[in-house]
Amino acid sequence: MRKIFTISVPTTLGIAMLIVPFSPLHAQGNTQTLQITNGPIIEMADDHSATIAWSTNADSSSRVWYGTDVNNLNQFAESGYSSGSTHRVQLTNLRPGTTYYFEVESGQGRRSRGEAETGGVLSFRTVGNGERPVRNQQPVLVQADAGAAADATVKITNGPVVEAVSVNSATVAWSTNRRGSSRVNYGTDANNLNQLGETSWGQGGLTHRVQLKNLQPNTTYYFQVETGQAQGTGGEVQSQNIQTFTTKPR
Repeated sequence: MRKIFTISVPTTLGIAMLIVPFSPLHAQGNTQTLQITNGPIIEMADDHSATIAWSTNADSSSRVWYGTDVNNLNQFAESGYSSGSTHRVQLTNLRPGTTYYFEVESGQGRRSRGEAETGGVLSFRTVGNGERPVRNQQPVLVQADAGAAADATVKITNGPVVEAVSVNSATVAWSTNRRGSSRVNYGTDANNLNQLGETSWGQGGLTHRVQLKNLQPNTTYYFQVETGQAQGTGGEVQSQNIQTFTTKPR
């Protein structure tokens, strides 16, 4: 016998209540391809911050890559794993009267597979210093994604960025347009990146995250990221520049 449950379904970033039949025996194995169903929209933008919201067809994580250069979205913000399908991420420490470019990303869903991203780079503008905030601002599509089928070359789409640094560890993250391996070549000499950090192939989907361990305190490390053996292509991609981070003192 089926039970009747009420669930919340996102409309245009609002919530509608539906009554649907629910069968526990079938729900456990029911997965779907993760998709963005509404948004993103700039719920609020003032002179120093902005809140971006969107909805997906399943519960998943929430992340925004952004920056002031359309070709270099080198900053990120996230709200962690979401227990629902409405996502909301706040960007802080923004500059007044400035155009920002961004992409949103959802993944790691319990009842979904794959990742969902916006179909290209979007933009919004902060208001001038001291001006009244703007609400429910529609972002502008600046650079459309050519689509996976049109381009089989693996590319780094966002990052790399250093997410966290401690006394003896650091986490490096980046995104690509294809699932693939996640490798970080690093060392204390910019001309000799003789150490390697990596995670299992395709573990994070399009988002790659590698933790470097057993580092020395208060030491500058140089690194370069690499994704290879990508799904649908035999190529590989490497970040263009060698970047640095410094571990914290003991």
